[in-house]
Amino acid sequence: MKNKFLVLLLALVMVLGAVACSNKKTNENTNNTTNNEDSVADKVVDENYYNVYTKNYESSIVPLEESYYIYGNVDSAEKYYKDHDYPGNKEYLKEVKDALVDSKSKVQEFIDNMEKEGKSDNDKVNKLNKEMIDDGKKLIEDIDKRLKKLDEITDKDLEKSDAEFRRLVGEHIVLEKEGDHDFREILRKLDKELNIERKSPNR
Repeated sequence: MKNKFLVLLLALVMVLGAVACSNKKTNENTNNTTNNEDSVADKVVDENYYNVYTKNYESSIVPLEESYYIYGNVDSAEKYYKDHDYPGNKEYLKEVKDALVDSKSKVQEFIDNMEKEGKSDNDKVNKLNKEMIDDGKKLIEDIDKRLKKLDEITDKDLEKSDAEFRRLVGEHIVLEKEGDHDFREILRKLDKELNIERKSPNR
């Protein structure tokens, strides 16, 4: 079963805070995507930064949004499994861990690329870029803490009922000392500076 655990981004609800699915600002009078993208790019503060940001967002952040949107929190997981086969506690735990590892990897890739390539002539954009990178590093540290807490789950825990186990997993990825993450909000601010609009997918 394909992993569907949104740990986002975006915190993704428990880690990053849900980041809306990426859609460039659309022109209501035309269906031409290329023209839409060009018109948006013409309005951005810094076209070079815009190109770097959108390229890295599409390659790192969007895959997280597309793959892990279902399990934004324990309640959404419960809702999902009303209509889908549950893989069993052991496999569910593996899926959660895999999602966290993948999220960590993609966030790391995103902030590394933006640290290396995300230079702008605009001071505000540069400031937001640095804030996003710094917050992303703290976010990655919290993902590591969550993974460590999941390793504390025992074989005896695996014998719990499906619902009890999913609740237990949810409790293990809530940190007592959560970093005060602004990753989602910083991305929104960058989007605003670059005239990018994002729509939540109809899921």
